[in-house]
Amino acid sequence: MRIARRLLVLAAAAAFAASAAPLDDLARKAANGSAQARQEIERQATSGDAYAAHLMGMMRVSGKGAEQSDSQALAWFLRAAGKGHVDSQHNAAVIYESSDGTLKDAAQARRWYRAAADQGLARSQAKLGALLLDGVGGAASLDEGRQWLEKAAAQGNPYGRYRLGMLYLEGRGYERSVDTAAKLFQQAADGGDREARYRLALLHGTGAGVEKSDAKALELLRKSADQNLPEAQFLLSAIYSTGQYGVQRDDKQAVRWMRRAAVQGYADAEFSLGLAYAEGRGVKRDAQEAYGWMLRASRRGHAPALEYVKDVQWKLEKRRRSGN
Repeated sequence: MRIARRLLVLAAAAAFAASAAPLDDLARKAANGSAQARQEIERQATSGDAYAAHLMGMMRVSGKGAEQSDSQALAWFLRAAGKGHVDSQHNAAVIYESSDGTLKDAAQARRWYRAAADQGLARSQAKLGALLLDGVGGAASLDEGRQWLEKAAAQGNPYGRYRLGMLYLEGRGYERSVDTAAKLFQQAADGGDREARYRLALLHGTGAGVEKSDAKALELLRKSADQNLPEAQFLLSAIYSTGQYGVQRDDKQAVRWMRRAAVQGYADAEFSLGLAYAEGRGVKRDAQEAYGWMLRASRRGHAPALEYVKDVQWKLEKRRRSGN
């Protein structure tokens, strides 16, 4: 549930900021360790106050002021969401969408994103548009999806602008326009969207729709990688492996970025990290580590990793039969 917590922590910080409102003041005290303040917020939440329930959800999801619990956070958010609290509707949707466990429910995520989107929340409009485009949580709808993205983009939402830019880049629902896509990516990147920075880096690398600039491409790629986008991390590792874009070849740096992508389950990075261990490139040669990373990649259907694992297993079986 780390994804949902990451998405909600900033909102939690805002909720606990200094304010003249009594509940906000209590939330700040609870975050600083006051059990009495937390109990008072919970009392008001249980009595039906939607904002108090929202604050209880924020405390539960962030672990500030109450024990961290995604399931308890969701329960409080749903209380407030049912009363029309827009931020709680969005947060409930985030948990439903991003959870890796029993809380995951794409249909419920779509339902609550829609509820918040209908109230004009740009973040929810962007997420709802994306779910509709991708057919997650229900039937896919290009027309409705792009309409929600347009609404989110009009409000300056970075993710909405990024996804809208992808539609223009791919020519889905619009006449293909790399120039329009590049402008939307730039706006989204300026707003901090990591995927937009990655896509804009690729455009600067080729000069499509923007000025060709290896330096700009590398700058954007680093920013995206620092934001933990596995695709950007893997590409950065490849650049260090080959010494492109004016970067001096550095196998240790290549492995560093490769590992950051691999631990997120990025199959190409898992395979490449396994290969690095197998060859002793950037790390000490280690057949066991190599096999472990190859096995992880193979379980995601990575074809070369599957072949590597089969070959290792065949050799082990052959050795066993020969008694060596």
